[in-house]
Amino acid sequence: MSKRSGFSVSSAMLLQLCLGVFFLMLGIMGLGDYNSKLGEFARFFGRDDTLRIVMAVIELVMGGILILGLVVTVSGGIAAVFSFALFALWAFYMFMNFFMNKTFLEPSTVVWLYSFSWHAVILVSLWMVGRKYME
Repeated sequence: MSKRSGFSVSSAMLLQLCLGVFFLMLGIMGLGDYNSKLGEFARFFGRDDTLRIVMAVIELVMGGILILGLVVTVSGGIAAVFSFALFALWAFYMFMNFFMNKTFLEPSTVVWLYSFSWHAVILVSLWMVGRKYME
């Protein structure tokens, strides 16, 4: 039986699409929070939002790369670098968020594990999507 060429939907494609939309929306929400009246008020009293803005822009770029990767053919080397960078950035974000800012197992162990686990699902999903570019 011959295989038909053309568009096919796979679980990896859907995972990549969902991750792309997730990161795109995360970036948009991050930039939206920066422009809010509450954000202006907090900056007036000394809150530095530089890291938040950088992360929001990176998340926008991550989402765009993941979504564009579905429709645009990218060379294997460039795609491998981007996929590794996305994985490393999310792992760094998790490390900073869950272990470095004095919130380890706070407010309770169950809440911390719940939050850590869904962040870990995203990390593993980035790894699985990135593997197709590594081979």
